[in-house]
Amino acid sequence: MRISLRKYLGGDRVIWVIILLLSIYSLLAVYSSSGILVFRNPGTSSAHFIAKHTSFLITGLIIIYFIHRVPYRYFSKLSQILLIIAIPLLLVTLFFGEDINRASRWLEIPLIGMSFQPSDFAKLALIMYVARVLSHEQDNIEDFYKAFLPIIIPVGIVCLLILPENLSTSLILFATCVILMFTGRIRSRYLVILFLIGIIALGSYVAVVVLTEREGRVGTWEKRIENFFDKDTEDYQVEQAKIAIASGGLFGKFPGNSTQRN
Repeated sequence: MRISLRKYLGGDRVIWVIILLLSIYSLLAVYSSSGILVFRNPGTSSAHFIAKHTSFLITGLIIIYFIHRVPYRYFSKLSQILLIIAIPLLLVTLFFGEDINRASRWLEIPLIGMSFQPSDFAKLALIMYVARVLSHEQDNIEDFYKAFLPIIIPVGIVCLLILPENLSTSLILFATCVILMFTGRIRSRYLVILFLIGIIALGSYVAVVVLTEREGRVGTWEKRIENFFDKDTEDYQVEQAKIAIASGGLFGKFPGNSTQRN
């Protein structure tokens, strides 16, 4: 039985454990927050939302299982196709994306009616592509034109397309790619130049938005920075979080008993 499980599951045990723990924790989170959803949607119950979330989890675990059975070499080839698809999707999102919570980060899938963030798709495609180039060009890893340039052009395009509506995702993705390049033995001076270019690009974008008097997401960034440093005013979400921590005590109120969710 044990040999059979290793044969069909395989992979990194730690990753499997993390996936299962996060899945269980997500069920607790849905159960805890479902009370207010039931109140807003008469005729529903907590069981309805838990069952719906469970179906998503089961579907996700099945997808994870089958993907982990695919040899990594196929993903190396697939990364080029995914990147070619991701860039046009980001362009469409930038100009015609669905506005949710004052940010145009979403696209709606026709007929199905479900929305998704192309930036999530682009993150996966870009990281796979960077890993592919680093692996294939190890013999020329210090060459600017053969190793660094084929990586930095897609990284720059994808991060710049994500930047206007999702600064945090753009910065995290950029940092992840830099770490990959550092691990892949790209020359340090190239990475320093890349870091400086990133700062200049971000500063230029903010300057253009401010000079043209277009609020965009820059206004949101400015307010968040002001709220962080201004001790006299408290951000609504931060205030609710502090109340929840204070009223929960050392061990919390346990799932289903929270009050700040309301």
